[in-house]
Amino acid sequence: MSNERARGDLQAAVGLFSVLGLRLEAAQARAALARTLGLHAPAAAVVEARRALRTFERLGATYDADAAAALLREFGAPARSLPKGYGALTRRESDVLSLLAEGCSNAEIAERLYISRRTAEHHVARILSKLARRNRTEAAGYALREPTQKSVSG
Repeated sequence: MSNERARGDLQAAVGLFSVLGLRLEAAQARAALARTLGLHAPAAAVVEARRALRTFERLGATYDADAAAALLREFGAPARSLPKGYGALTRRESDVLSLLAEGCSNAEIAERLYISRRTAEHHVARILSKLARRNRTEAAGYALREPTQKSVSG
């Protein structure tokens, strides 16, 4: 298959998977498109690889995110757009992060989620660690900029 045809097929796959709401498959097709574009259109390849990486990170697809990050490094571009552990937030941590973004204190988080204040503190500490943020204000700002976070069950 020619490079031109491969690019066209991969672009069509990205579009179709996106329309169908298959974000992982769309990102995988986007990463394949980036590899195909690599030699002839390196700037476009970086754009596609970066988009794929961002989706993989949001979905918590660690293996695919690592592969996309490696591809970006091959192109000489910075690799990570989100902290590496971002996709590892549990469902409860995502709930707590949303409440942080609303400006809730640990006591308010505990009350709204029917957990102890100590458990709320624990969740906040884990979120700060996983998102590589120094304080709850930075985590809240991050949550407001990245409203479509995904989490793993737990």
